Amino acid sequence: MYKKECVLFDVDGTLIDTEEATIEALRLTMKNLYNIEYCKEELYFAMGIPGRCALEKLNVKNIDYTLKVWGELIQKLSYKTKLYPQIEELLDILKSKGIKLGIVTSRYDFEVEVDTVLRKIIHHFDVVVTYNNSLKPKPYPDQILKAIKEFNINSKDAVFIGDTIYDYGCANNGDVDFILANWGEIDRKSNFECINFKICNKPFEILDYVIGG
Repeated sequence: MYKKECVLFDVDGTLIDTEEATIEALRLTMKNLYNIEYCKEELYFAMGIPGRCALEKLNVKNIDYTLKVWGELIQKLSYKTKLYPQIEELLDILKSKGIKLGIVTSRYDFEVEVDTVLRKIIHHFDVVVTYNNSLKPKPYPDQILKAIKEFNINSKDAVFIGDTIYDYGCANNGDVDFILANWGEIDRKSNFECINFKICNKPFEILDYVIGG
């Protein structure tokens, strides 16, 4: 018997390297619409939370229109996005072992549907929980609890893989084990005051935790 029955993944910064496109699009949106200049570091907080929440933190008034412009710019910069190395192979292995796979993302439905990079791997996932106004966003556990319910499993039989403190909060509040996806160009450990969870520096390291030797 494997250590976990189910693996849940965040999308941005975990499955897909979207940081450059997302942050640059937001920077341009704020400059073009409101003539406000931000450096990239000031906008990193927007990774891992719903776009509406990010814009609220920036005190944007016309959120719906700003979201539209931001989304359009992300699409124009989509050539900058790509799957992280080992992700596709990892999903193949987990699926072949009978592990249930799910997505818990701060994206809206339409953001999942239009993503051509995500489309390459979406068939691996049995459950996809996007953000909507009926669910509280990460770090609240609403989305992860919905995924657990749809899989009809105990929370202890699942693990959530994510890259932000919001992902960790979501898992922790939902009583689900958490793994920090610490791959990519930035060492994400510095975003956490207390580290009481497993850290994987490459996607394949997840196999030891989920399947074991």
